[in-house]
Amino acid sequence: MANPATVDTWGTAEFAMVLPKDVRPPDDPPVGCATLIDWARALGAVDHKVSRVRVVVQGASDQGVLIDNLRARVIRRSQTPEPAGVQLRCGGQQGAVEPRDVEMDLDAPQPAARYRTLIEGRRPLFGFTLAKGETEVFDLTASTTGTVEWTIELDLVVAGKRKRVEVTNRGRSFVTTAAPGPRTYQVPPGGDHWIECAQTPRRACPEGGPPAHFRYDA
Repeated sequence: MANPATVDTWGTAEFAMVLPKDVRPPDDPPVGCATLIDWARALGAVDHKVSRVRVVVQGASDQGVLIDNLRARVIRRSQTPEPAGVQLRCGGQQGAVEPRDVEMDLDAPQPAARYRTLIEGRRPLFGFTLAKGETEVFDLTASTTGTVEWTIELDLVVAGKRKRVEVTNRGRSFVTTAAPGPRTYQVPPGGDHWIECAQTPRRACPEGGPPAHFRYDA
């Protein structure tokens, strides 16, 4: 899976990662959002509330390929967010408009993708056909209020036969959790240092706060 902070669709989105509760990094996290995500993933961090995945598919059949469903294969699910370590947030410029993409509610009994944008007042069904050599790119935003481990499944029709293709996170499953963690740190949009957010339900972060002194203990 590509680093979502480097994808143009989410270039101005806020990203949040939750470190494992037993991780104690020797150094402070990097300030740059794209660098932070790779740094946090290397330590076992998972996405907080929302996972963003870019999927690129290309037609290889002379008869074309119909892709008529994208869904999550849930490996395990907890309705209650599981305890985790500190939360790290970055990005989130104000006033940005996201291009059209697809969304998925991981808490649904059978999570499946749907287009986020209404067309003529209706939300079209997910699906498209690829001719040989044609490429389609779509960006998935998957969310949960609990904790979900999952992979992506694409349903295809090739030469009249149904096939299923699994998409993973570089060979591993995706994990998305709404666990708040014991404390939250954020680099404000355009900021050059980390600040600690207030311990409130919304974890509000002050603007122009002093540089944070990281604490990873509970």
